[in-house]
Amino acid sequence: MISLRATIEQHVFSGIRRRWVAFRKGWLAQRWARRAFAEFEVSNGRREEMLSSIVSDALHLSRLADELMVGHDRSRRCFADALLLACQRVDSGDVRHKSARLRSYVDVSVQAKSLRAFADYLSPRKAFAGEATEVTALLLEELPDSRPSLLAHAELLIERQQLDEAIVVIQRALRIQAVCPSAQQLLSRAYAAQRDNGERTGEQDGTNYDLSDKFCPMPFTHLATGYKGDAFACCCPAWVPFAVGNVLDAPSADAVWNSDVAVEIRRSVHDGDFSYCSRTLCSYIAAQKLPLKAEITDPLLRRYIDERSVVLEEVPQMVQLNHDATCNLACPSCRTEIITAKTEEQDAYAESARRVILPLLRKVNGQAYISGGGEAFASKHYRSILAALNRADYPELYLYLITNGQLTTVERWRQFPDLLEMIDILSVSVDAARAETYERLRYPGKWQTLIKNLELIAEMRRSGSIRRFQINFVVQEENFRELLEFVELGIRIGVDSIWLQRLTNYGAYAEDAFTRADVTSPLHPKHMELLDILRNPIMAHPAIDMEMLMPLLPEVIASDLRLPLLHTASRRKSIELRWGAIDAQRGIASLGP
Repeated sequence: MISLRATIEQHVFSGIRRRWVAFRKGWLAQRWARRAFAEFEVSNGRREEMLSSIVSDALHLSRLADELMVGHDRSRRCFADALLLACQRVDSGDVRHKSARLRSYVDVSVQAKSLRAFADYLSPRKAFAGEATEVTALLLEELPDSRPSLLAHAELLIERQQLDEAIVVIQRALRIQAVCPSAQQLLSRAYAAQRDNGERTGEQDGTNYDLSDKFCPMPFTHLATGYKGDAFACCCPAWVPFAVGNVLDAPSADAVWNSDVAVEIRRSVHDGDFSYCSRTLCSYIAAQKLPLKAEITDPLLRRYIDERSVVLEEVPQMVQLNHDATCNLACPSCRTEIITAKTEEQDAYAESARRVILPLLRKVNGQAYISGGGEAFASKHYRSILAALNRADYPELYLYLITNGQLTTVERWRQFPDLLEMIDILSVSVDAARAETYERLRYPGKWQTLIKNLELIAEMRRSGSIRRFQINFVVQEENFRELLEFVELGIRIGVDSIWLQRLTNYGAYAEDAFTRADVTSPLHPKHMELLDILRNPIMAHPAIDMEMLMPLLPEVIASDLRLPLLHTASRRKSIELRWGAIDAQRGIASLGP
């Protein structure tokens, strides 16, 4: 019989052993966390608090990983949820990785890099047999749309030279959120590795386009607002998705236009690294159409280049207002429901108009674009701006007005007596040439209402009440076969321009739905049929603007096509040069300013 003393000693020693094991696990976890997260910077000085939380999560996740060996399905989902939650805790908003100077509005890089570190830490557990990819693969089995999991898994595959598999994973991440810079950078790495291995030889795309001697005027001439008032130094926020400021809380327009972020983006253009520009979404990079710095002769741009200007005295020559998402339609290419700004949002918009937007527009010698993010005539905020504009107070400003055309009735125009004089371009988004297609893609818009209002605008153009008339078409699986009919519609009603746009998933689509809809993707089964349509002779009509579709056509990429927009500071001047050539071909006189 074991003596009482021996029993007590065994209990004491067991307790000491358990505490020692726990202490050692905690010490090892602390040492791992300091090493694995050494390049994570915490702006609020709470680094030790972050590391303590990481250690606690690592030990908890180790216990959950050991429970996976039991084989319960619930334990897999519990582990996946806990791991992603741990990564979200690291991504507190005060943390960034040293490799990223700026963070985009869809950034998950901190979560992806945290997940990569946790995967390495957890890989020795029996459930993962020493393979970090087993950790990320489990997460994707349980949560297949997790972007941090897709990015971490893709990076691991690249490191293992499983490049084809990595590209499939990255492309999936981009179908879920096309704007993601981390996914775009991983795609560039994977393609570069394939080229190093002798694959993809001779292929040219935006990822291997040499930008060292190129120039883009956009960060020097364009300011575009977006979701919740964030502002961007580009014609498209998705192309340079790093906010330079926010018009809702900025003290002035200059605080946004010449912010530290804006300065850094301009620096990247001067230095030729274009670190913040999308090589997959920007049509000018993807189609390799940026001009050489040496080719720029526009006096203002030439001065910016020669003096390496990053803080600008001049205000932007194009101000795009896209921040109010209010709209009377719920187009699936844009959103899942009809959106109306709440009272507190409208109050914030009104104050921003008084403090930032209208004072800026008074100084603009160029264009204001309203709105790529909602319907101008459905928005109380935008209607107030339209009502304020007049030639006496805004002498050099011209309006690029985009509308869905459902509200542009005779009665509506009478509400804005000074507006027509301010409009440079009236642009109507249509996306169809047939009633049934229109009413699916522009729900709950009505085709008859649209056609009536298009005819009204056409008459306004013929009478000279407006300077230019444009219609727009977002190319997608449901409408691409109507492209030629759409062009014929535009020619018949006498538009000046037909703007064709590429479908992009900004978050409105589930991945499988976007995969079906995106006929512009080379992976789509109907993609070659689309290319045949784009090469139809009718598509060479001078009124057709296919700049956003340039990357789809190898012959356009290989061409020496020169885009005036990229050579001049004034977008308005570049557009007039293009339309002046169109008018000459049509044999009609251009309208003056």
